[in-house]
Amino acid sequence: MALFSRKKKPGADQRELLERLDGRELQTVTRRDPETSAETVIGKAGRINTLHGQIVIVCDGREVFRCDAATARCGELMSLNGVVIRGREENGQETTVVAYYLYYRKV
Repeated sequence: MALFSRKKKPGADQRELLERLDGRELQTVTRRDPETSAETVIGKAGRINTLHGQIVIVCDGREVFRCDAATARCGELMSLNGVVIRGREENGQETTVVAYYLYYRKV
């Protein structure tokens, strides 16, 4: 751990997170209601794709979420079991999505 290292460029953490998320398999995807913070399931058995400046989540062969990667804010859950993505969809609506990773049990 370096105490006197150079600072990272703004947005470097977001780019690293998006690179790690690309191709990640998902168990469930939920949409968070901004007023009540209640989550509703919008997809199961999916995958995150981060190509061409877009974040796209596809579940069961259909697209459930798409937003611009440059304006999206992403952060992993403290348990590292998923990621919270807040972004503006193509219809212009600000949306918060929680994508829970597929868990592989090592035997």
